[in-house]
Amino acid sequence: MIKRYFDLHCDTATALYDRSEVLDNSTCHLSSDDIKSFEEYSQVFAVFSKPGLSDDECYKRFFKVVDNFKKSNRLAFASCGADMPSHILSVEDARLLAGDITRLRVLFDSGVRILTPLWTGETCIGGSYDTSKGLTDFGRSAVDWCFNNGVIPDVSHASVCAAEEILDMGIDFGLPVIASHSNSFDICPHPRNIPLSLANKLKQTGGIIGICLHGPHLGISPDLETVFRHIDFFAEHIGSDRVALGCDFDGTSELPSEITKVSDVQKIADIMIKHGYPDDTVDGIFYKNAYEFFESNLKVPGKENK
Repeated sequence: MIKRYFDLHCDTATALYDRSEVLDNSTCHLSSDDIKSFEEYSQVFAVFSKPGLSDDECYKRFFKVVDNFKKSNRLAFASCGADMPSHILSVEDARLLAGDITRLRVLFDSGVRILTPLWTGETCIGGSYDTSKGLTDFGRSAVDWCFNNGVIPDVSHASVCAAEEILDMGIDFGLPVIASHSNSFDICPHPRNIPLSLANKLKQTGGIIGICLHGPHLGISPDLETVFRHIDFFAEHIGSDRVALGCDFDGTSELPSEITKVSDVQKIADIMIKHGYPDDTVDGIFYKNAYEFFESNLKVPGKENK
């Protein structure tokens, strides 16, 4: 039985805002009662740039979502590694910058510590997974700002070309890049997934990969055995200490049928144990790897940051 869980990506903060709910009465994949099934629990809460809204509208909406979430739910958010264990705030789809680099400082001061630059199509940042485009000049400046100021870039949703640019920048900076909710392209050749060549580069930066439960990114049979195959592939090829979970709760309605809420991740642990994974490796993938990564890599505001 797993007692600790650290998830690299969910859209629950945005879902609660859209549903006018709080965690205590949530109909989302995450609820207060469900979270209490874990003795230790940390979550990366992403605020998503909603399709159909302009870049500027997404920027304004970000603060509404965050204000609503923080006022309505009794959760602590990490500003630096010393704040762990705690929760972490991220932005998904940095088109909300709208070409204005100064917005990154405002987002950082609001608590953002992870930036997923891309989501779909071509934006002011560059090309997403459904394009062959790399980063724009502004996109490179934004990622450079992140490396210089304690925000961790996330290559989930990036095109292969854009992801490679971000990873190469991470290698040059000697700083980590993550893939918060991405699976193995070698197991399921969906363009949202990560080929091994990029996973190896991500390992070189010191980053981690969160396995996603979105059915189309798992494969033909989106069940728990397939989830295990993605975990096992990355564990074998880049090391189990580079693997975590980023389930994409409340960001997808296409979860494996066995998963309806966050506490159901225990079923993934059961599959891993059935396949011979030792308890300490399971704990690493479910909690320790992510905890130690953020404890080491979240920067102290006003000290390391420029």
